Amino acid sequence: MQHPDYAVWSFIGFVLVLLPSPWHWRARNIATLSLIFWIALTNLCNFVNCIVWADNFMDSAPIWCDISGRILQIMGYAVPACSLAQMRRLEQVASTRRTVISASERLRRMWIEGAMCLLFPPLMLPLLYVVQGHRYDIIEGIGCHVTAVISWPGIAIKLLFPIVISIATLIYSALAIRWFLVRRLQFKAILGSSQTGLTISRYLRLIALAVTDVVILLTNDIIGLVATLQTPVQPYGSWSEVHSQWSVISMFPDGQQLPVTNFVTVIGFYAVPLLSIVFFLFFGLGEEAITEYISLWRKMTGMLVYVGLKPKSAQRPSSPPPILPSLGSKMVSASGEPLRKYDSRADVELYDKEGEMFQGVSPREGVMSAVRGGIPILVERSVV
Repeated sequence: MQHPDYAVWSFIGFVLVLLPSPWHWRARNIATLSLIFWIALTNLCNFVNCIVWADNFMDSAPIWCDISGRILQIMGYAVPACSLAQMRRLEQVASTRRTVISASERLRRMWIEGAMCLLFPPLMLPLLYVVQGHRYDIIEGIGCHVTAVISWPGIAIKLLFPIVISIATLIYSALAIRWFLVRRLQFKAILGSSQTGLTISRYLRLIALAVTDVVILLTNDIIGLVATLQTPVQPYGSWSEVHSQWSVISMFPDGQQLPVTNFVTVIGFYAVPLLSIVFFLFFGLGEEAITEYISLWRKMTGMLVYVGLKPKSAQRPSSPPPILPSLGSKMVSASGEPLRKYDSRADVELYDKEGEMFQGVSPREGVMSAVRGGIPILVERSVV
């Protein structure tokens, strides 16, 4: 394996992005859950690709390449679309254009977010097929990779369209921040009345996450656009001309691609684990996530105890409550004479700390008879 870090980073990204998911699931945040889904799925595809093609570039899994290559393609649309849906919702909540949101409107908003985040990215596949010149490439160490014909339609569909979505996300983010600054004094009440479960901290973290993700993808897309424009742009021609070499599968040993193409490919690969790390930093270290980790740890230790892999923690036997009062009080008889303590276990007489004996009581009479005849009085003592 020439690049073991590829698989390691993909696996780390897959785990990190899933850790904060339970409380997002309970919050029913469609946009954030969709973002988790797409990033985790892409990391998983990259991880499998890096394992299978770690030290070879043979066409050993064509069906997997068809599936994973298209997942990696729509990743560039899915992340900005999820960020756009998130910012659109936050802007609507902060603007208070609707003070009361009915159940039907809330359901309608969830359907719109679901369509933007889960339906729109796969719908881009037919457009990508229009500009796809051949089936896929196989790059040693990275795996399957689907490319587009370097033509103006290909540039527009593959690069410019995601850039437009990212810019729209930044515009909505700016509007959401503006509403927060304008109404920051009553913003907590605004979020409470929106019935979204948002707090000011979550609101700002969601904005920061969307902006960071979009900046990462914008940087990646702009680098890809500049690199693409370094090569001659071909005319699109006819459908048959573009797809005349559809059955061709290009296979590249490690480092045999053009330097610019290799640089763009590596940057695009590392962008996905970076998105996972960013997501974890914003939502994996918060109070909600820490609570989830503690709950998960308790469940795991409970399962270990149940199957017998971990011994139960020893519990100290609880000491019986004292019959006679402890420090701070003292029992005396009705006549004022001090009472005698009796230890039924040793059948001996005890003395108090002042050395005074208590009133005699027969062992056969029991201690409780002596106690019933006593009057509790408070004795103040200084404790150092």
